[in-house]
Amino acid sequence: MIELLTNFKELKEDAKKHGSLSFREAIVKYYKQLGEKQGFTVVENSSVIKNAVNYGKVDLVWIEPNTVFCIEFGLLDDIYKHLFKLMQLRPSMAVLILSGNSKCSPEKVGEIVDKTPELSDLKGKTIVLDITGERVIK
Repeated sequence: MIELLTNFKELKEDAKKHGSLSFREAIVKYYKQLGEKQGFTVVENSSVIKNAVNYGKVDLVWIEPNTVFCIEFGLLDDIYKHLFKLMQLRPSMAVLILSGNSKCSPEKVGEIVDKTPELSDLKGKTIVLDITGERVIK
C-alpha cells in the first residue's frame, strides 16, 4: 500500500496539470482519483461525528480499506486537531501529508504519534509523508 501512496513524481506532475487548483486541493484530487482507480469508495471533506459531537472534517477517506488522509501545511499545533479526529475515527490506516517546509515538522509529528499514549491506536497504522521533501517519515 505504501508504494501506492508515495509516487511523488506522479503526484507533482498531476498537480501541475491542475494549475487552477491550490497545491492542497491538487493533492486531495490526486489521492481521490488514485483511490477511485483502485475501486475504493472515496469521500472528500467528510465530517467526523461521534456521540452527536462534530469534531470537524477530514480531507479524504477511502472507505473500503478504511484509510483517512489529513493534509496540513501550517503550524505544529494545527496537527493536533487532525490527530484528535483520527483518534475518534480509529482508521485502519492514517495518512498525514505534511510539508517539510512548514512549521508542522513531519519528523516531530512522527515522534508525537510514537510517544503519545493517547495515540496508541494509531501506532503502526500511521504514515507520515513529507510532500515537499518527497519522503516517507514514518
